[in-house]
Amino acid sequence: MSRLASFLGILLGVVLLASTMFDYQQQSFISAFLNWQALLLVLGGTFAAALINYPLNQVVSIFPGIYKVFATESRSDEELITEIFDLATLAKRKGPLAIENQLTDVEDKFFRHSLNEMLLYQDAEKLRSSLQTRLMTNRLQDLNSQEVFINMASYSPAFGMMGTVMGLIVMMTTQINADMYSLVAAQSNDMLSGLLHGMGLALVTTFYGVLLANLLFLPIAGKLKVLGEQELLRNEMIIHAVVAMKAQESPLLIKEQLKSFVHEKTQQRLGEMA
Repeated sequence: MSRLASFLGILLGVVLLASTMFDYQQQSFISAFLNWQALLLVLGGTFAAALINYPLNQVVSIFPGIYKVFATESRSDEELITEIFDLATLAKRKGPLAIENQLTDVEDKFFRHSLNEMLLYQDAEKLRSSLQTRLMTNRLQDLNSQEVFINMASYSPAFGMMGTVMGLIVMMTTQINADMYSLVAAQSNDMLSGLLHGMGLALVTTFYGVLLANLLFLPIAGKLKVLGEQELLRNEMIIHAVVAMKAQESPLLIKEQLKSFVHEKTQQRLGEMA
């Protein structure tokens, strides 16, 4: 549902923007809102500032972040606990090595990595320590991606304002000089119309900066925060389960322990399946 919510949000935002950019009297879109130079300045300036502020590998992390928000859908806790229970039952009956043939069927990357580590480590505490280290590494990557988007949200309005100032400077230093003779010829209305048109174009960069910050960068950072917290809890559950499987605990006991990681409705559904 996370991916669906992201697409619905983008779709709703685009529809609302398109409806406000449409001139219903003329039955056409207001072309002043479509300025590729303004958009290029805001996007290019924002990306350039991010490159200056962060190492290249951290800036590149924005692309996995976008993919995570719009193209991935995590499995439900109910499905994950059921899969853990099935593998724990298999390990209890045939031993931990029996899981090795099932690794290719495990979709969750962290769960698959944890099962591999379980087959390698003999000591349960060392296994837990290794998995906790991997967990914190993944968490740090998520936080880095969130931070980049948050700072990009602060850069884009600033570059939008800078574009507006640049547009006003160009307008006041070229438009007025070019229309000075028109002013002398008592055609001040035409000059005023040109000034207002140029000011409208100059303000488009501010529009793009605010739009990108509040419709894309900040919401993506917020969604990554929510998904990261959910993933953190899910991975903590996986670590607890894998260490318990290593200790050859009862699959039913593992399943009951994992119920404490999920909300009550999921607990009820898991209880009905037992």
